[in-house]
Amino acid sequence: RVNDSRSRLEKLEEEQVRKPPKELTFAGLTASSLAGATREPADGPVVVASGISVAGRLPETSLTLNGTEKLLVTGPNGSGKSTLLSVLAGQLTPDTGSLTVTGVRTGYLTQDVDLPDPHDRGDDRTVERAYRDLVGEELADEVPLSTFGLIHPRDENRPLVELSLGQQRRVALAVLLADPPAVLLLDEPDNHLSLSLVTALEEAIPAYPGAVVVASHDRWLRDRWTGERLEL
Repeated sequence: RVNDSRSRLEKLEEEQVRKPPKELTFAGLTASSLAGATREPADGPVVVASGISVAGRLPETSLTLNGTEKLLVTGPNGSGKSTLLSVLAGQLTPDTGSLTVTGVRTGYLTQDVDLPDPHDRGDDRTVERAYRDLVGEELADEVPLSTFGLIHPRDENRPLVELSLGQQRRVALAVLLADPPAVLLLDEPDNHLSLSLVTALEEAIPAYPGAVVVASHDRWLRDRWTGERLEL
């Protein structure tokens, strides 16, 4: 009878449906300020672009971005949205025009995952190690990766290369937000990210204590956007 009871128990355990892991809750774009990393918004214009263009990629464009302004850049695929953000981030030099960034730091979430390996740790580099390498040990202690609700604790010690594109993009976002930049550039933030995270991210933008530029063709975001707009 004991063996029969044990067999039934084992069978029940085998048939038991596993509970799905608890869904992550994004702590917001200002989560690091709660952990001690604070930054005052800049006064006045922080970015002034006058007649900038990139041959075959970006038509002549001008804009002025104030310290806490939120700007949505829209346009069809190939209109130059990503190119504009690359220019604003200082990663691409325009062929014409001038760009002035008034002594503030920009942070850029690209469409493609960009997580450099400055210490050449290779494929064994864990998620936690990558975060620490990219933000620095001192800041990582003050603002741990768990601050943001972007990566599940069980994944922090996994090799970074094993994560999905969406998970790697979450790590890239955490790296940006550990020390919030004065100008936050988000290129198609809905790419590779879950609907719940995209929704939480977009809802957090108005409260960000700095300027935010979002490049997107997402209709839902366009319909709900309350800030400035630039159509390419």
